[in-house]
Amino acid sequence: MKKRIFRILTQLKMMYINRFLWQPLIDRTHNPEKSQNDLLLQIIRKNQSTVFGRKHGFDGVNSYDDFRSRVPVCEYETLRNYIEDQEKEKHPYLNIGQPVMYVQTSGTTDKPKLIPVLNSTINQYRKCQHMVAYGVYASYPEAYDGKVLAITSPAVEGKTETGTRYGAMSGLIYKSMPFLTRAKYVLPSSVFEINDYEKKYFEIAKLALAEKDITMIATANPSTLIKLDRIINQDPNKIIAEVSLINPLRGVELRQMYSDHNRLQFSQIWPNLRVITTWTGGNCGVLIPTLRKTVSNTTRFVELGYLASEFRGGITIDAVDNRQIPCLHENFYEFVDRNDWENNNPKFLTLSEVQSDRQYYIFVTTQNGLYRYHINDLVEVTGWFNNTPTIQFLQKGKGVTNLTGEKLCENQLIEAMTCITKSKQADMGFFMMLGCVKKSRYTLYVESTNLDTNNLERCIAELNIEFKDKRKSNRLKPIKVVYLEEGTGEAYKKHCLNNGQREGQFKMLYLQYKNQCQFNFDAYAREERYAAA
Repeated sequence: MKKRIFRILTQLKMMYINRFLWQPLIDRTHNPEKSQNDLLLQIIRKNQSTVFGRKHGFDGVNSYDDFRSRVPVCEYETLRNYIEDQEKEKHPYLNIGQPVMYVQTSGTTDKPKLIPVLNSTINQYRKCQHMVAYGVYASYPEAYDGKVLAITSPAVEGKTETGTRYGAMSGLIYKSMPFLTRAKYVLPSSVFEINDYEKKYFEIAKLALAEKDITMIATANPSTLIKLDRIINQDPNKIIAEVSLINPLRGVELRQMYSDHNRLQFSQIWPNLRVITTWTGGNCGVLIPTLRKTVSNTTRFVELGYLASEFRGGITIDAVDNRQIPCLHENFYEFVDRNDWENNNPKFLTLSEVQSDRQYYIFVTTQNGLYRYHINDLVEVTGWFNNTPTIQFLQKGKGVTNLTGEKLCENQLIEAMTCITKSKQADMGFFMMLGCVKKSRYTLYVESTNLDTNNLERCIAELNIEFKDKRKSNRLKPIKVVYLEEGTGEAYKKHCLNNGQREGQFKMLYLQYKNQCQFNFDAYAREERYAAA
């Protein structure tokens, strides 16, 4: 009876979201140019009296061309002083409204970035969350029949020197959702505030195991779920004993499950799991095949949407085919073709000017003070929804290395690794490749014990002709392969989190320069060899 009431209430809520949020968004996709221009002028008019607005002549901006000619491309360091001065003096340097909190994320310097959050930002984010929920519901309504295992970052992680909170928007929204939504959650928000990394994830795993009727899991990074799987099966008897204190009958069930299969598999733990919504593209896509092995064939992976600490970039408009559109109602978008940007010949395009199957650097103007913001993200235009392009996050722009002129891309490495994994039916597991300019050599660090890297160079050469040429001439030395101890990938992630990266926004860079990576993988080495051509 209770489940039926919740189903009816959920249906009524989704009908409301469809009418007042979803359909207006769909309407905008028919004429994205008008929607974008209207939004841009709205942002400009609102902030023309700020210090930034006066400096860049916002009062004379009447079109996108005016805006582009007056405002340069900005990175965070361009805006840092405006943000810090507004926080100290409470004067509108960057935003006409005063931030009520900040999202903190790692920056290109040793100082973290503080992204302003206004009251309007919170409202926008909450509406977006409703639309994301509706996108899943429209395709998989049964995902809301049971409990939801949502894993976020803490709402509050600290305070600035002036006393303003900083934390995660996802955590804040999690805590402030209506009763109907919160009643579905498996985890209390307090669990995300546990400082000890291992203790927090043990608590998450324990509470998740105690609940059988989980029908949806939501977390930004699929590595979180791989972490849960590892914790659960590291010492099943210990965690089952902890679950038994919460739910004795569930403990008996899990103990029998472990006795029968010698492992606790997601497909058995949560037989009703219908949807996992997470990042499925870019370098996170590498982990999806591993996760698929742990769940049943009826569980669907739904793209969470392009999301960064600075802004929400996309909403999944089609949960079956995982197509997403830019949040054209929230941010003003500009794009530059990848080759044009990397050749220092930028030609800025709007939403209606991009082309399918092309890769672009993305620049956003947001409603919380980021103007023509260069986040160094590459997206690919995958098609069209009405007259609006569908996009997919591809990789960070710095996921490209160039030791001898080969310009190796992270996605090429990922594709090569996927190729050798499929050919040997092996588990990919954690890996990272570091390039050393001085030695003209790449070193691949790999955790998997059954991954045969013999064909790695051949697979890369098929994708990158310059790599093939540089290896043939020996200008590029053979790839060195270092096999790592189990758990190294987790140790690396923990290292990154301890050094300022946000867990909810953690994106693995599988390809980096050696001097840019501060983690000592060699300390975890088991064996070394060279990849065969």
